[in-house]
Amino acid sequence: MASLGIFPEEVMIEILSELPPESLLRFKCVNKSWHALINDPKFGTKHYSNSRRRKHVFLWCPPIDTEINNFSFLKLPLSLNSSVSFFDTDFPLNEDFRSVEILGHSHGLICLTRRRCDIYLWNPLTREFRKLPPSIILLTDPPDSDRCSSFTRAVGFGYDSKSMDFKVVRVVSFVKLKPEIYYSSRVEIYDLSKDRWREIKSPFLGNRFWTPSFKMCHEGTCYWWGLSEECTGTLETFNMSDEVFGQIPIPEDFDVMADRYKCLGVFNGSIVLFPYPYKGYDRMLFNVWEMEKDEYGGVSWSKILTIGSIFGIEKGWLIVNSDGLFMEVNEGRLIFYNDTKSGRLKLPTSCFATLFEKSLISVKGGNNVTYEF
Repeated sequence: MASLGIFPEEVMIEILSELPPESLLRFKCVNKSWHALINDPKFGTKHYSNSRRRKHVFLWCPPIDTEINNFSFLKLPLSLNSSVSFFDTDFPLNEDFRSVEILGHSHGLICLTRRRCDIYLWNPLTREFRKLPPSIILLTDPPDSDRCSSFTRAVGFGYDSKSMDFKVVRVVSFVKLKPEIYYSSRVEIYDLSKDRWREIKSPFLGNRFWTPSFKMCHEGTCYWWGLSEECTGTLETFNMSDEVFGQIPIPEDFDVMADRYKCLGVFNGSIVLFPYPYKGYDRMLFNVWEMEKDEYGGVSWSKILTIGSIFGIEKGWLIVNSDGLFMEVNEGRLIFYNDTKSGRLKLPTSCFATLFEKSLISVKGGNNVTYEF
């Protein structure tokens, strides 16, 4: 690599890796050496490791009356009781945004789907966007009464620290329409480094996954809301490294059928969940539950927080470390809550929100690139 400046190359790399990613995107125009360095996947992982302590909340407000998508990165800790400034960007799925669903995020990359068929990876900071190769197990022929139909039952996205790669897992169900008969599901995995799908062996998953169901990936494990054969609530899991499914019971007091609206998040490094009432219900209290694992892999739940009284909750979004709980109420007002303070952020319309760490990581697949964080 050509010289990066008056400093030794390793010194310049250290300096640049500490800078905000927005600055680095501008610095790509300085010269070819800087452009090559900033595009280098190894530099991208180094920069992410240095910058991940700078947390943000990513807001995406899909268009309603216009074709413009609005985005914002809110730096933590939040400045409450204020308005949010947005920027717009070209979004390839603008014309069909109502069928777009966010599937998850990891290391600055967002995974989304259109009609639960096409899957995309997107870095909203660098504005890179790409469609993944077609599924290798979804049936392409239109369904009829005498043949099987296939549909995506569940999708998860996350980082595998063992293979140092990003993965997408898709569960595909097969059903005969008349009479209605469900057959064994099949599972495929997409590896970003190889840019291709592969099928894996899986247990009989039946009708366990709810749709829409994917909630998040935490420490290499994907989590979905599920329902057991006894109609009790569960968390369905998939370990990205071992590529094994699991099932975790949820608290007995957590009525999965009555509390339709549910949120799953992370609080101080632990999985937490809470139900919240239907929009328009009267003010009421609700509980936050924390998952605890013992040394033998067993799971238990403890009630750590009771919240209330809040009226008109539309979305319970996320738990942001120890900062608090975020909820959307009354069409575009973002409520922040913890046990010491509360406040509001004014949004132009209903938004999707998630805890986010900016990165330069590319969504371009192939070339057997590894991502060591």
